[in-house]
Amino acid sequence: MKILHVVPLTQASTGGPALSVTRLAAEQVRMGHEVTLASLFYSHLGPQVEATGVRLVGARGGLWAKRGRGWSPAFRSLVIQAARNVDVVHNHGLWMWPNAYAREAAMAAGRPLVISPRGMLDAWSLRRSRFRKAVAWRLFEKRNLQSAALLHATSTGEAASIRAAGMTQPMVIAPNGVDLPDMASKPGRGLLEHQFPVLRRKRWVVFMSRIHPKKGIDILLRAWKTLQKEAASGEWRVAGGEGDQDKKSAPVLVLAGPDLIGYRKAVERMVQEMRLESSVVFTGEVRGGEKDALLANATVFVLPSYSENFGIAVAEALAWGRPVITSTATPWEEIATVSAGWWVRPEVEAVSGALQEALSESDEALLARGENGRRLVETTYGWRSAAQTVTEAYSDLLAAER
Repeated sequence: MKILHVVPLTQASTGGPALSVTRLAAEQVRMGHEVTLASLFYSHLGPQVEATGVRLVGARGGLWAKRGRGWSPAFRSLVIQAARNVDVVHNHGLWMWPNAYAREAAMAAGRPLVISPRGMLDAWSLRRSRFRKAVAWRLFEKRNLQSAALLHATSTGEAASIRAAGMTQPMVIAPNGVDLPDMASKPGRGLLEHQFPVLRRKRWVVFMSRIHPKKGIDILLRAWKTLQKEAASGEWRVAGGEGDQDKKSAPVLVLAGPDLIGYRKAVERMVQEMRLESSVVFTGEVRGGEKDALLANATVFVLPSYSENFGIAVAEALAWGRPVITSTATPWEEIATVSAGWWVRPEVEAVSGALQEALSESDEALLARGENGRRLVETTYGWRSAAQTVTEAYSDLLAAER
């Protein structure tokens, strides 16, 4: 089968679809399919994610693309040309001009269009930038969605939000996948401790995602402030260290991730206003060995998002055998079901309670939770399974249209 994926961005720093779409495409190549991936390239966002065996095509994102939500006549022409030589066009995301180009290309070539909203029809996301989305809806997005022959959701929760938006087409539910790292080659803490000396001899509570309002960082900081007050007053004990109160074993909150919209300044102000500078560390974006070291050595990973269609960082933390705290606005109820962590409301009291419980547990108890999470990923969230589910849905779609 010949497949064309269209996604506005594939820069690693943008996370989300840039990572999941390229990995899906690469897995489809391993299955024997011929895959092309089209995206815009913005040099200021850093390198694109590599996709082994995938034919990458694209256009440079110039000034108009940056300011006009990916508007690019050159990219439009490229996508229309690429669609002539494939069996199916799979668009990822909404509200950007490249998403409209995918629909135009599919229609011009007479190919079926598949759309993965990638969480962009969730209620929280719809409330953001309402005016711009209302304009995009009238210009192209309503027509895009109505033109889809098949919709793809990464969770049952996202499927519900798609139906709530009025979409009635056939739908396939397939989660994103994650690669299972080799625990025998687990990286040490030294790489990050050298760069950030404050991390030495501390327990790491790790947040790793985009620095964005959607991710619930405001909730996390207020919950962290609550813990700091309780620790200072002796209302709870930090596990580890002499008398369970050795400052050398005190936890530090690590905020890791790229800042694409300038939100980090607001987060830094919150840290200062709450007087948390001594217990919060900003690392910026981490990649490669640094990313692995951060996840592999976290005492607990936390992502209290207001909305997530999947949350790839959660899966990555679980794959490294780390217990996770995440919110009920993510599709990770299984974490609580298999005792791999805490699935709590995106509220300060709930998150602070989960943090307190996690940091009060013994290393042995946390290790057991981490092992439960790794088994969950191994059995349910492999890339081969996800790619096979999506690709079989393509085949069914093509068979029905013959």
